[in-house]
Amino acid sequence: MDIKKYLNVLNKKEQSAILKLVDKKLTRIPNGPGLQTHPNIHLCKELNPLVAKLKEYITRNFTIDRCWANHTDGTYINWHKHKADLSVVYYLKNKESLGTIFLVGDKIIRPKFPENSLVIFKHEIHSVPPRKKGTSKINRYSVALDISFY
Repeated sequence: MDIKKYLNVLNKKEQSAILKLVDKKLTRIPNGPGLQTHPNIHLCKELNPLVAKLKEYITRNFTIDRCWANHTDGTYINWHKHKADLSVVYYLKNKESLGTIFLVGDKIIRPKFPENSLVIFKHEIHSVPPRKKGTSKINRYSVALDISFY
């Protein structure tokens, strides 16, 4: 499994601006899990600092095909993978440090990702994490991006 993790990605002001944007745009997308934004929020100025950081972390020329925010409460798993060259998840609000979970063969890998961290990976089967049995619902906000090279 090839994943890259980055910590302390944005400052508090940048995080707050993205969270305000996401809160305004979250909705229930038909056939989508949880709450999501439409996949074009990278076009909003509030995402400019995150896009600038990606240009530091990804050394090849790229375009952002889609970018959306998610809110999960931990009540579902939705295994999937993306067709893009790279997938990126930025953990905007994540008190429990519950990172994206990965399915590798028959094993589930559960890395920790604190708030204000970011993961970049290729073609891995993944999902938002469920809450631990017997615990209350989680309150996790993330921003996901599909990246293509040119």
